[in-house]
Amino acid sequence: MSEQGLELIPRDLIRIETALSRFPIHRLAKQGNVSIEIRENKPSGELRTRWEVTHNSKYGQPGPLAYKLDTLVINRKIDEEGRPVPKKLRLGSLHEIANTLGLQRNTNEIKKALRQNAFAGITAKISYKQTNGTEQTVEADFTRYSVFFRGERFPDGTKADAVYLVLNDIFAQIINTAPTRPLDYDYLKELPPAPQRFYELLSFQMYAAIKYNHPHAKLLYSEYCTYAPQTRYFDWEHVRKQMYKVHAPHVKSGYLAKVEFQEQLTEGGEPDWMMLYAPGPKARAEHKASQLKLGRAARRGGEQLGLPDAGEAEAETFTPEDEGLVSRLTSLGVAEGKARGLIKNHREAAEAQIAAYPYRGEGKPKKNAPGWLIAAIEGNYTLPVAYLEERERKQQAARSRERKATVEACQLCDANGWRRIRTPEHPHGAMKRCTHDPKTEAKYANA
Repeated sequence: MSEQGLELIPRDLIRIETALSRFPIHRLAKQGNVSIEIRENKPSGELRTRWEVTHNSKYGQPGPLAYKLDTLVINRKIDEEGRPVPKKLRLGSLHEIANTLGLQRNTNEIKKALRQNAFAGITAKISYKQTNGTEQTVEADFTRYSVFFRGERFPDGTKADAVYLVLNDIFAQIINTAPTRPLDYDYLKELPPAPQRFYELLSFQMYAAIKYNHPHAKLLYSEYCTYAPQTRYFDWEHVRKQMYKVHAPHVKSGYLAKVEFQEQLTEGGEPDWMMLYAPGPKARAEHKASQLKLGRAARRGGEQLGLPDAGEAEAETFTPEDEGLVSRLTSLGVAEGKARGLIKNHREAAEAQIAAYPYRGEGKPKKNAPGWLIAAIEGNYTLPVAYLEERERKQQAARSRERKATVEACQLCDANGWRRIRTPEHPHGAMKRCTHDPKTEAKYANA
């Protein structure tokens, strides 16, 4: 291997749980407050996911320093302790923590950030797959941990000789039962908060893209803004500038080889962008290092090294869209293992049957509905007329919105139907065939 290739191999892979870390707790901007509230519904309209974070007015919303504390100091300590993690964690002195974060002796800011994290209240309804393969649902209001500074007394009367965390029960249970994923700890330390959060979120899709030899990892811009969290923009210039700053460190490091944007519209007609990421040599080196460590763990008889088992690795290969379909199937009573098999082998049929399920009246049985749904997916049953009519109405509305947006955008089209398409590599535009060809205007007029 070349010297450059050796430099890309991570020397310090840290294992991060996958259940809570995908949800935001901190604002990444240095100033102001950000509302953190996520709600997702099932096809039936029932609430599937809820995530809200509130903060203490005295100490303020957890910000960039509190985020670095969680991801670099506390996650590092949790990883070192292994599973099950003890409820009491010794972080070290305030000076040691400050030095780790490059703050030298600014211990007052460290204490404030620790309190911001400790007082961050979470209202959650989430589901995640445990390492034993079973589905676990958490529906509660909780904080993650309590903090004790040097000289303060624990409930048993003993005094703390450094900074300690005492993990709250719900947080400890999730850490001990949730699967983990590898991240390059040294790389995390180098990144500013926004690019670091992006790296955490994209790691799920990047792992799958490399494992299955897909050309791109995908991340929807609106979803990134929700889970980062970041301000969401609706015009290309703001999106381009915002994401350029996020992408730049990863392009420079070789984690990303290429970035592309595909413009699209949401169901409500709002502009959105699918972001496509070609894995770079650093991303491939990380994946290879993770697989080597996984292989060594298997050869040693599955020692508890904080590495994923085969079931966990398989779980990480599903895209967020696929995971959403799995979640919908399990909410309808299908066992998770079977649900994953259906999504893997019959994805299009599964998506259609799930969407059509609320429209089926007497066509679906009152008993063993999960078994009927499985048969409908595997047999690709005919979809109900009511659903097809509603889908057609939505498609016509979407085509109308697309036509309106395309016609407005095609002010840049030339007479032969070509226009400039903007990408980070070509901010002023590269000539490509436009989806709205003036020669086929009649097609849109009759839509």
